[in-house]
Amino acid sequence: MNTPTRSNHQRNRNPRGRGWLSWYRRGSDFMRLTLILALFGSVIVAAGAGSVYATWSIDSVVVQEGEIADRSFRAPRTETFVSELRTEERRDEAYSDSRNIVLRDDPSVAPGQIDDLRSALESIENLRDEGEPDDDDVEQVRAVAEGLSDAQAESLLDLNPAAWTRVRTEAIRLLEDVFAEEISSEDVAGVRDGMPQRADPQIAASERNLAVALARPYVRANVEVDEEATIQAREAAADDVEPVMVTVQSGQIIVREGDPVTRYHIEQLEYFGLLSPDQTWDQFAGVVGLLGLVTLAMVLYLGKFTPDLCRSRQLLLVGLVVAVPLVAGRFVLINEDLLYMFPAAAAIMLLAILIDFHFAVVIGGFLGLYLGIVSGSSFEIAFVTILAAVAGAAVIWRAERTVTFLVAGLAVMVTTFIAASLFQLMTGNLDMSNAGSLLVSSGVNGALSSSLTFLFFSLLGTLFGITTHLQLLELAHPNQPLLYRLTREAPGTYHHSIVVSNLAESAAERVGGDPLFARVAVMYHDIGKLMRPTFFIENQANRSNIHDSLDPRSSAQIILDHVADGVRMARKARLPKPIVDVVEQHHGTSLVKYFYNQALNAGEDVDESEFRYPGPKPQTKEAGIILLSDSVEATVRSMSQSGSLYEDLVEDEDGETVKKSRLDDIVARIIRDRIDDGQLDECDLTIKEIEEIRGIFVSILEGVYHPRIEYPEATKRKTQSASPGITTAEPG
Repeated sequence: MNTPTRSNHQRNRNPRGRGWLSWYRRGSDFMRLTLILALFGSVIVAAGAGSVYATWSIDSVVVQEGEIADRSFRAPRTETFVSELRTEERRDEAYSDSRNIVLRDDPSVAPGQIDDLRSALESIENLRDEGEPDDDDVEQVRAVAEGLSDAQAESLLDLNPAAWTRVRTEAIRLLEDVFAEEISSEDVAGVRDGMPQRADPQIAASERNLAVALARPYVRANVEVDEEATIQAREAAADDVEPVMVTVQSGQIIVREGDPVTRYHIEQLEYFGLLSPDQTWDQFAGVVGLLGLVTLAMVLYLGKFTPDLCRSRQLLLVGLVVAVPLVAGRFVLINEDLLYMFPAAAAIMLLAILIDFHFAVVIGGFLGLYLGIVSGSSFEIAFVTILAAVAGAAVIWRAERTVTFLVAGLAVMVTTFIAASLFQLMTGNLDMSNAGSLLVSSGVNGALSSSLTFLFFSLLGTLFGITTHLQLLELAHPNQPLLYRLTREAPGTYHHSIVVSNLAESAAERVGGDPLFARVAVMYHDIGKLMRPTFFIENQANRSNIHDSLDPRSSAQIILDHVADGVRMARKARLPKPIVDVVEQHHGTSLVKYFYNQALNAGEDVDESEFRYPGPKPQTKEAGIILLSDSVEATVRSMSQSGSLYEDLVEDEDGETVKKSRLDDIVARIIRDRIDDGQLDECDLTIKEIEEIRGIFVSILEGVYHPRIEYPEATKRKTQSASPGITTAEPG
């Protein structure tokens, strides 16, 4: 029986260690997710409760300045008046504004400080000339040049003559450069701190630091305040201040409970009478409690069914499109004339177009409950909001034309009108006049919903890293500058991209990815080749291969650089970040095997990392598909052009002689190579999905690279009754 070695024993323990580590990571991830959702829910509840609190009806009372308010006070009506307190403060601010300070130049400062620096440098020069430096010399340098550390003083003494000359010259130049500007006493510290940025980048960093250390202490203010002119400027600024008008809206909070009452509160309360509350805090607590319950349900849904979304910026988007209509709804829906005009559907339509229709419908249900609560426990508002939101989201989901926004607005209008009319019919209040009013309100709702969605979907998509279908369709147009350049400057690459886009689009559709994004991203994935199009085989046509005259490392570096070049071009063209990511990830960290093997065969000392793309590896399902599509198409095209895609003639089951395709084996081998190389380790493609992708690739490529019919050459024959002619065999 073999005795386990130490390494075997460690391997026996590793599964248990990995188990504990995996458990720890899962627990840590769960805790992070819980904290994120708790914070998210707290913000939503706080927003809803704050909006309710801000509109809770409380009358004002007389209070004294400095007292703590025992309740919140609201204005009973809208008033606009001149605030003497704020006007006086504004005038004081204008008087004290630092921009009114008039400065006067002191021309003696700069020459004096520069001369002092030169003297200090001369003293250091003398110490350097005395020979081998000792501790006394270091102390003398520090005494001459203020602010130097021991290490800096010693470095100055140890510099070779050339370095010392550069340091000395740079120190004087820095000081002269600084004094070319006006420096007030308040600016001195900031100018000193900014001197490293002024230093000459062409000299060594250590020399720059020494030059800065020498010059910094000699920076001082070169301007002084002109007192008389400053006073005149301040008085003129104060006189120019207009009276400050204050508008207090009806229902606006003047002072909150628990806040100290200030003279500004007193000034505003003088315009209103004493009030007493007509709503209770028990009711407020009930509203907040209901908001909390709805939020708890929404948070549980998000954590259970959309954990990946909760770990991304998209959770902020969800919070935004829920919190904004929740807060706005509290202020709008308390006005009965605006009940059916409030465009809450816009929030859900945005989620549908930016994230997902099914997700948007669920959030729409929660938003309807929120609005029903803050509008006074109105089931009608909740019901109408949910139906209108679902109708609009169903139409606008995956919108590919701008007219879809108009249709979605119409759907919101019709749904709102029908639902509201049925509620009015239930209460017996529906008549022609009321129906006309509902139609107008519903029309405003639909118009606002579609308009807000159209205005904000692109902005929000950019802010939260989401690319919409409309943006993708626009980017796919051949007249886009980068695509137009591809067709003109790199037609082979453009054709390659078209074939790869067909592969990626079909594969993404099969495995549940975004086929339109995959197609458009592929069109841009090789834009980096525009920097050197003829260095890539597909653009060389009948010209000689330029790599034949280059060494393997140079050739590999050119090939590798097209990724970095593509990323720079994509960012310069302001392409969406997901497309930039695909440009960066479409080769992962794979190896440029041809030139790597060429270098090995040449007997060179080869570092494999020099022949690998910098990555990162694909991070998304679509990026992984594009990596595979690109690799497969390039290899199959190359083998097709070399005639090695099909084997020799063989007999099929019917006894006919045909060419046997190696396509299935080639595709499977390429995909297996990428898997074995770890290129798909960081994206969420499963083995089953990869097998489906392989089948899609083979099916499409068989249609693209099928064997061609060899046409027989024309034969000449002579007839007795006609002149010689040519007969051409046509394919059957």
